[in-house]
Amino acid sequence: MDRCEEIVTEEEDMKKEEQHVVEALSKCGYPEWMVKRVKHQKATKLKRDMDKIKKRKECERSKGLVILPYVKGVTEGISRILNKHRVSTAVKPKQTIRNLLVHPKDKVDKLDKSEIVYKIPCKSCDQVYIGETGRKFGTRMKEHLKDVEVNKKGAFTRATKKESLTELNKSAITDHVNQHNHDIDWEGASVIDRESDWKTRTIKEAVHIRTYRQVMNRDEGGHQLS
Repeated sequence: MDRCEEIVTEEEDMKKEEQHVVEALSKCGYPEWMVKRVKHQKATKLKRDMDKIKKRKECERSKGLVILPYVKGVTEGISRILNKHRVSTAVKPKQTIRNLLVHPKDKVDKLDKSEIVYKIPCKSCDQVYIGETGRKFGTRMKEHLKDVEVNKKGAFTRATKKESLTELNKSAITDHVNQHNHDIDWEGASVIDRESDWKTRTIKEAVHIRTYRQVMNRDEGGHQLS
């Protein structure tokens, strides 16, 4: 049957050749169902081959190219998913020699950073203070530290403990220290966001206050979220 299709060129001659093959096989004792099965298998294979060609052509008409950083065990799966949707993928190394060796800018110390949203944690509990400032972080930290040192209460008596619960100082950090007799983790203070626009920075501050939940802030920050 394969030779019949590949060698004979004219369709009419091909039908005659196929009939000749069927008659010859019949004389040799081959049942008719076997010939039909072979013809069905050939038709199925032809359809499968045509589908593969069609799929390959569709893949060639890619929707675009996505460059993925290589992460072992992750990138391969993402590439397969994108290829199903006709999106071509290329892989680049996650870390290059240039990234390791070239540092055009010196790393800025966190205390020298300005226009930031910052976090100051408590050593004695899980609460944190979230704030924002346009000045250097180190300058704002010194203000917090000075306010705590100037207004820090000593060991509480019953009367001073009750009084401290209603007394409000300049800084919410000072209130937390006085009301709970806790220590602040000044070394653990960190910059959690940066924004040059003041209004946007107050929105980010409010978002972080709500996100952390366990905060010593007295309010929701400089912007009221909906």
